[in-house]
Amino acid sequence: MKTQFIVLAVLGLAPMLCAQQGATQVITIKATARGEISASHPAIIMSAMCDGDGNVYSRPFDPQTSMGELRAPVQAITREAKPAGKFPVEGHTFFVHDGRVYFSAGVNHGAVVVELAQDGSVKAQTKLQLDFFVDVMHLAVFRSGEYLVVGIAGTIGERAPHLRTPFTAVFAADGRLVRKIYEPEDEDARQRAEGGDPKYLRCCSDSGNEFVGWNADVAAAPDGNVYLMHGTSPALIYVISPAGDVVRKFRVNPGNAELTANSIKFYDGRLAVGFDWLGDVPESLIKVVDLKGNSIARYKVKEDAKDPDPILACYNSDGFTLMPRWAGSEPYLLTATVP
Repeated sequence: MKTQFIVLAVLGLAPMLCAQQGATQVITIKATARGEISASHPAIIMSAMCDGDGNVYSRPFDPQTSMGELRAPVQAITREAKPAGKFPVEGHTFFVHDGRVYFSAGVNHGAVVVELAQDGSVKAQTKLQLDFFVDVMHLAVFRSGEYLVVGIAGTIGERAPHLRTPFTAVFAADGRLVRKIYEPEDEDARQRAEGGDPKYLRCCSDSGNEFVGWNADVAAAPDGNVYLMHGTSPALIYVISPAGDVVRKFRVNPGNAELTANSIKFYDGRLAVGFDWLGDVPESLIKVVDLKGNSIARYKVKEDAKDPDPILACYNSDGFTLMPRWAGSEPYLLTATVP
């Protein structure tokens, strides 16, 4: 079986800045097939990102394999979809910083951040200053070396974990806790999850919530902050400093309640937010905003029905690179340009 990769090369991304959300014209971009890469089985891809050279890192895992999501390696590929290495990862999440792969995983009464060398070996391991269990769903590395950890906190009983409290915190490079971040929206999300709201429950289980689950995302920005996007609709984005301050918050509205955000990426002082259709319509949207959330452009992505739920991997001078979350068996890349 093989994994599909979608690459959208979108040119000319410099429209007039608009201060109002949703005030920009929607531009339709059509994807066409190009290239291929193989995988050993049909896979699900939860997250993807790229380094400064445009290499793409993702974790295709077999949903039929026990604990596959927690043990699947990170695979690196070039812009031409050629293999560029594998990195063993334990846990839900990984992050690429300065061309190095990091991952974070929960341990008894805490969590660790592991830095991998280019050959996949462990270069460094940092125990985070925690005295309770955190199921780490998202990790980001600040430019100055601190870590942002996002997950679900709680207790682990004899039968099952009870993890329903959103957890966000900044840690120093040595693992010292800098500051916990707990905004009013976090409390609202916890209450909604405990009340059974499906928009706030983590997909496929009742052990967490979508507020910090698959449709949340993190990205390190050129301004030195990390942007945390919660998977709500409209998307809610926290701008977090290395000191753990929430510098600002803003929402990104796709203009359609049927679209839900699933990924964010930066390029040239702009933020691209990827949205996917909640139903079976093979169509997605990418909204580009400035670092305060003001609308710059909206791109409606037309893909085939066999390419569902694409997520952003890169946003750079070549345009957008995406990958289908539900990878199939036909190998190809997709490219698109702005008409």
